[in-house]
Amino acid sequence: MRLMTWNCQVGGFRRKGARAAALRPTVLVVPESENIDGEMVLAGDVQPTTRMWLGGTTTKRGVGVLSYTGAAIHKARRIGDPIDFFVPLEVSADGVEFQVVAVWTAATTDRATRYRQADEGLDRYADWIRRRGTVVMGDFNNNASYAPGKKAWRELEDRLRPLGLVSAYHERFKEGFGAESRPTHYTHRKRERPFHLDYCFVPASWASRIEKVTVGKYDEWSDVSDHMPVIVDVSAGG
Repeated sequence: MRLMTWNCQVGGFRRKGARAAALRPTVLVVPESENIDGEMVLAGDVQPTTRMWLGGTTTKRGVGVLSYTGAAIHKARRIGDPIDFFVPLEVSADGVEFQVVAVWTAATTDRATRYRQADEGLDRYADWIRRRGTVVMGDFNNNASYAPGKKAWRELEDRLRPLGLVSAYHERFKEGFGAESRPTHYTHRKRERPFHLDYCFVPASWASRIEKVTVGKYDEWSDVSDHMPVIVDVSAGG
């Protein structure tokens, strides 16, 4: 089972998506996607078997969620008012029933909620996340090394930990938060401005089932986005 998140940068997924399609993700989360619901055909030699677009109230862009392997993906029951870009989903793939939250922590007009969608969502959906294995993945726009954001990152970790969620990247490479050696973002696509902003959090019980974690290489992806994909291969055990 392949989990993948890739911010396609300011839309254009209908043209850029061939890169992702070639990797055949079971579940693909695409922050900053344009509305792909009306597109008959997306770029790539293979078309997604499932796709949906989840918009918000503050921008024309949203989050695309796709499968290229036949996974069944449905929006979960809403709990309270919807949270832009923290979208709970139910998934059935490779004989496994699990949940996914598609995340894009984006700017808002309210300073109190700016880049805080994940915090609000983890609080509101905590009971839902606990009820079944849940993957939380996307563009979190933060890193433990950010001087202005260190407090915000600690608060995010404090929410993830009690929910039994661990970062697949950090489990695989045994690196600390803020000390990542494989960037997922290059500001203005400049190689000299690397950061790690994209994450795939999985249930701690899945940690032993992580087979491979890959971060896309700058030379292979920077012509289409300032973000590199994070790809997590997990065995479909019980």
